[in-house]
Amino acid sequence: MHAFSVVTLGIFVAGYSTARWDLVTRLYELAIFAWDHGVVTRAAKAVAVLSVFFLLVILPVERLAAYENDLHPRTTGGGISAREQLKRRGSF
Repeated sequence: MHAFSVVTLGIFVAGYSTARWDLVTRLYELAIFAWDHGVVTRAAKAVAVLSVFFLLVILPVERLAAYENDLHPRTTGGGISAREQLKRRGSF
């Protein structure tokens, strides 16, 4: 390998490893900062509240919609379009 390419490769590897180390240390500092300021507990509380909201509101509405859909099924191929109905009535 040419001497210039060996130096270039060494500089690249050194810069890359330095950048990665800096990124890891900044992420570590950010995680400590978030833990100290209660971000983790607030996020956990938000997940819990949204889960309860889902269980108490969204899930029963979905079950009710599924029940009503079973009571009153619609056939997709048997209906007449709104445009066809208007044509038959003479309104279109």
